[in-house]
Parts: sequence; structure tokens; C-alpha cells
Amino acid sequence: MVWWIAARYLLGGRSRLLTGTARSALGSTGLGVAAMVVSMALMSGYTSSVENRLLQSGPLVVTPLGEAAGDLASADEMAARLRRLPGVERVGVTLAGQGQLLSGANPAGVDVWFRGVLPGASSFGAGEEELGRNVDGFDAVVLGRQLQRTLGAADGELLRLTAIVGSPSGQPRFAYRTLRVAGAFETGFSEYDRSYAVLHRDAVRALGAVGVVLEVATSEGADPSAVHRSIEELVGGDALVTDWRRGNRDIFAALRLQKWGLFLVLGLIVLVSTFNIAAALVVMVRERGRDTAVLGALGLGPRRLRRVFLVCGLSLGAAGTGLGLLLGSLVSAVITRYELVRFDPGVAEIYFISSVPFDVRALDLLAVAGFSLLVVSLACWWPARLASSLEPARALHWE
Repeated sequence: MVWWIAARYLLGGRSRLLTGTARSALGSTGLGVAAMVVSMALMSGYTSSVENRLLQSGPLVVTPLGEAAGDLASADEMAARLRRLPGVERVGVTLAGQGQLLSGANPAGVDVWFRGVLPGASSFGAGEEELGRNVDGFDAVVLGRQLQRTLGAADGELLRLTAIVGSPSGQPRFAYRTLRVAGAFETGFSEYDRSYAVLHRDAVRALGAVGVVLEVATSEGADPSAVHRSIEELVGGDALVTDWRRGNRDIFAALRLQKWGLFLVLGLIVLVSTFNIAAALVVMVRERGRDTAVLGALGLGPRRLRRVFLVCGLSLGAAGTGLGLLLGSLVSAVITRYELVRFDPGVAEIYFISSVPFDVRALDLLAVAGFSLLVVSLACWWPARLASSLEPARALHWE
């Protein structure tokens, strides 16, 4: 009975004002929900793309602990064991340290992380074939592209490296070396391209005691997370296994915060649209006052009258929510299919990817739909209570 009466009230179509208000409520709710779906898909797609790129193109980093820490021979032995694991394409033993590079164009210097690798054995790749020791008497260095720009150092120029290394006494000391720029590399990640320099492993070894890490590159098609677990099982407590995703937790925490911040901000659009639904119900109460009074006189109690108008409001809200979910999903699919959101090469270096896929997730759709129906329910309560408080005798008297 309640559903039948609500359907008659909504579909009767006797009042242009009521019809127009209901359509406005339906459209505004749909657009608000669609905006929320698109924004959630944007943040989910961007986060997922960055995470996948970090896992696919960035190595797993294994840092030996205990007695093996800093021991190159132990690291080489561990690397041999890691190479036998399924899904492992390459394992490079890298010497890592921190220091400062000075150039003629930038005498103040730039803080850098330097890595000593064997050519072709690290994740940086580009330019490493030029890492032969002694280029005109100087060790070669390959710089991150942005670091090279910051230093203002062209290929062939000399740089001064001040490195912080260990000593037999356990106290850190400074070591100095003159290097010649042999080239530049680009990883696609701004943080690494602006602060990393790559040298031959023997050149770093000559500086003194530095850290030893193993870079594990996964095979194409392999699951980096599964390889990560396999390495942890193999090395046990002898080493710490990390990846670029775990090393950039702050980035992903900020992205999650931004995603749900957008959810709340755009939720205000849906909240405002519920006023249109409330207005439509108020118009319905006024337009259908005589009908409501007759139903009350025939024995339909206040509670059931309240349910009638709640069903009317929730029906409008559910229809608008469904329309918004469909529209938002369709817009997201079109944007992803034709790559309508693309970055210029310079911007892509900062944001890690050249185009953003819009990833519509079921959990996000449920969150948007639940939020929309919740605020619609709250908006419908007062008009429904107003309708249930009508006195049949007084309402019919004025008719």
C-alpha cells in the first residue's frame, strides 16, 4: 500500500511545479554523485598507476644486516642465491653513500646519493656503459638528468665529490674525488633524477667504507610482491628487504588523504542537491494536501503517511544516485579509453606517469552510493514528518 501510494504521488504528473522540482532534484543529485565517482576514480587510478610503476620499474632493495653489512664478499654470495629465485631477472651488488657534488657553475654544491655499480647491473641503466674507470685520468660519473641541470654540468666537465664514509675507528670521515661527467640517466621519478649519481663500483670502493645493498630487478610479467616474499623467506633475518613503494609511503599516505578529502568536499555537492529533494517533498505535501487528508480520514495513520513521503524522497534520491553512478562510470571509462587526461613531458617527470587512468572501484561506488542515500534520508525526514502531522478535518475544511 505504501509503495503504491508513493508511486502514484511521484508519477501522477498533475502539477508542473512538482514535476519540475522533482526533475531538478533528480538531475542535481545525479550530477553530484557523478562528480564524486569521477574524482574517486581519478585518485584510485593515479595511485594504482604510480604504485605499479614503482613496483615494475623500481628494484627491490636488499640491505645485508649484522656481520654481512658492508661486506662485499658476503653480498656477492647472497646475490648468487637470489639470482636462482623464480621471477628474478637481475641482481646487482651496489655500494651506496651520501655526499655533495660541486661544479664550476654551482660551487655551493648539491647534496646527492651516489651509487657504485658494475655497468649493466643496476636499475638506472641509461649511460652506465660509459662508467669505465679513468676517463682521461678521472673516474666517470653518470648523473640524474635533473641533477645535471642543477649542477649546470655538461658531458665531459669535471665535478668535485665530497663523500661521507666510514673509518676503522667507526667515526665518519670525508673523502674527496674528482669526477668527469660521462652522461645522464632518467628513471622517470623526479626524486631520483634530481639527487642520484652513479659511479663505477671500484671508484666508490676506493673512497672508503660505504653501505652495500643488492638491487633485485624482477622479470617482465612477474609479481613483484610475490618475489618480495620469496626474498624475505630466503634471507630471513640476515637482510632487510624494501621496495620503492615502501620507501615512498608518505606519498601514498598523502594520496589517500587527498582522495578522501575530495570525497568530503564533493560530498557537499550531493548534500546541497538533497535540498532540492526536500523542496520537492515540501511541494508534494502542499500539492497533495487534499489527497493526504483523505487517506488520513480513511484510516491511514501518521506513521504510514510518513513512510509514503520517505519512500517518495528515497526513490528520487536512489534514482539520482543510480543515474550519477552510471554517468560517472561512463565518463571515467571514456577518459581512460581515449587518454583525455595527459601530462606534458616536463610535468610527467614530476607526476611519474604520462596519462592518468580512471579506475572505478566497487568499494568506491558503494561508499558514494551509501553517502548519497544517507544524506537523502536525512533530508526527507522533515517533509515526511510535516505530511504526517496534517489533520484530515482541518485540511479538508480548507479544500
